Amino acid sequence: MEKYRFGIVGAGPVGSIMAAHLANAGHNVTLVDILKAHMDEIKKNGLTITGFKEMKITFPKNNICYGIDELNDKNIDVLFISVKASVLSQILPILRQVIKPGMTFVSLQNGLDNEDLIAEEFGKENTLRIVVNYAGNLIDNGKVRMSFFNAPNYIGMIDIAAENKARELADVITKSDLETTFTPEIKKYEWEKIILNAALSPVCALTRRTMKQMMNFKETRNLTEAILREAIEVAEANGFHFKKGFLEFCMNYLDKAGHHRTSMHVDIEKKNPTEIGFINGMIVKYGKKKGIPTPINSTIVSLIRGSELPEYIGA
Repeated sequence: MEKYRFGIVGAGPVGSIMAAHLANAGHNVTLVDILKAHMDEIKKNGLTITGFKEMKITFPKNNICYGIDELNDKNIDVLFISVKASVLSQILPILRQVIKPGMTFVSLQNGLDNEDLIAEEFGKENTLRIVVNYAGNLIDNGKVRMSFFNAPNYIGMIDIAAENKARELADVITKSDLETTFTPEIKKYEWEKIILNAALSPVCALTRRTMKQMMNFKETRNLTEAILREAIEVAEANGFHFKKGFLEFCMNYLDKAGHHRTSMHVDIEKKNPTEIGFINGMIVKYGKKKGIPTPINSTIVSLIRGSELPEYIGA
């Protein structure tokens, strides 16, 4: 198998799990993140994955970077962008300073239409999108617990000129033990993923409870199903139709998640901006385009936005 030089900007759970698998398969992987203690630990002792998968991977010390500017001399072939969707607009201008001709960019993120923003900067022919079906939590510096993997992941392009790149990467990632399938309909899988994320991620964030707790509690389980129904209606109105029994598929998928703390839950606890605008906010946006009311998703967006506000200080 041809060896690639990969870069991954964002060493959170999703980016770290991808990095560990690609490096374990023998590819040259450069990690970039601003979390100094986390990167220091990876540089010194390697990256540990526990839970669903067990692995410990060491990286060349000069492949551990604390800023995007350090990518200048890395000669990267494929760059995964795995930062929060909410900061995408901030890092794209910085990335422009380190690109090289022919570099491929892959959105490795939650949310809908992220790859369109990347393509505006670097061209549709250089932009891919991967929808992952694994998740994890950063449990300590240099240590990620992989919660689950409902294989496969899906990868696709927004321009036919990038199809061969997408097919090749599907094969490379699959051979790295993260089963990934090429699809010419990546937007459909993006919708599927944001519908799943919209149904439970903000509910867990608002209650500060795990996915399993929320799926086992009747009231929040019913709320999750109501969010799903509203989101599926919006998706179908916008031309994205799913297999028969998709609602039941979604509920079964979420039932398998276990005691996983969603990234939105973690963001709220850490007082970080969430990705609500790229998830439930997109359902509201696309609902408005087709004249479909989205009262449940709109309420969820408002509650998360309220949770993002700084604590009141004053008389």
